[in-house]
Amino acid sequence: MRDVLDVEMLRRRYRDDGFCVAPPVVAQDVLDEATVAAEAVAAGESDTGLAPKLRERERGDGPQRLVKIAEPHNCSHVLRRLVAHPGIWRLAAAVTGARALQIWAVDLFIKRPTEEAPVGNIGWHQDGPFAPYWQGDIFTVWLALSAVSADASPLRYVPGSQRLGPLGRVDLFRTDLDPARTGLPLPDGFRWSEVTAEVAAGGLALHQRDTLHASGPNRSAQPRRSLAIRVRTERCVLDGEAAVARREHLRDEALAPVVYGDARLLAR
Repeated sequence: MRDVLDVEMLRRRYRDDGFCVAPPVVAQDVLDEATVAAEAVAAGESDTGLAPKLRERERGDGPQRLVKIAEPHNCSHVLRRLVAHPGIWRLAAAVTGARALQIWAVDLFIKRPTEEAPVGNIGWHQDGPFAPYWQGDIFTVWLALSAVSADASPLRYVPGSQRLGPLGRVDLFRTDLDPARTGLPLPDGFRWSEVTAEVAAGGLALHQRDTLHASGPNRSAQPRRSLAIRVRTERCVLDGEAAVARREHLRDEALAPVVYGDARLLAR
């Protein structure tokens, strides 16, 4: 039986906790095709003649258990279609109350299975400090290409942490997930609690720009594949020195498609 989609509950959790987890909105055959495409991109292949913008490596010279590739859809027609999937954006708009949505960045994450702790960790962080050129409403839609169970490196969230505001940039590849050693200037009296977000294949985790989150190693038997899709709403403007280059990026309909609503609502 398919999970019942309770949009009002998702809205409430997104508003109060800073995140929510939604049931599958992408069909399995689409996910299967996207999985093949994601692995092709990870292997350095391209069917567009273009390359991804950036590949980041975890620390160390051994086999990479964590693959992180920025703008993977630049070199894959399949991933371009996937990130524009209308079911994702109808739901995202309903949850966030947005009237228009545009993708401004995409990251592909592949976590290979490992029994070594803490290999493959993504440290505690907020997304907002990594995009200071956006003033206003940006958020992340985290799409699970494969089922993310408790042992497959689910996202960990700190409910209510979005109300702390921006805390500054930290090292994404920090392997120590002890909250006392996050490197973040947490205010006195803040009560730290964690929630693990298991996501079904084709399901979504949505989180606000200042919601603290992290993930540990993948201890399952299969790779954990996901896309972190960065989105802006009409309640958002560009600011600062990076604005000129970012505006040029936003004109690229393949890399930064308007996926919901009227593009005229989006300030350029």
